[in-house]
Amino acid sequence: MTDEQMDTFLESIGGLENGYFTDREPIKSCGFFACGSGWYPLIKELIEDLIALGWDKKICQVREKFGGLRFYINSGSDEMNERISKAENDSYEICERTGKPGVLRTDIGWYVTLCDEEYQKVLERRKK
Repeated sequence: MTDEQMDTFLESIGGLENGYFTDREPIKSCGFFACGSGWYPLIKELIEDLIALGWDKKICQVREKFGGLRFYINSGSDEMNERISKAENDSYEICERTGKPGVLRTDIGWYVTLCDEEYQKVLERRKK
């Protein structure tokens, strides 16, 4: 999924509300997400599921941390929190850059979930 496709999706749902700064415009750009585009389909599906569960669309932060997705909201039901936990756990098997099946890599100086191809690119860059 491209940045443009994610932005179009966010626009189509009226954006997300900033959970910290409620006086700001709705978030309609994937630039708010501090993670790679490989996780956009996972995030999109999570947002759709949360809305179906009655989520108010207030988002505090979406980011990568220790190789996995983190999706922070102000408040939600147990079912919403379980759905967020599922997406966060699933992210450890999805390449953050490509969206292909990935593995948590811990041997390159930081934690990141990458497919084999992206992992090899990192290793090649480190050799130079």
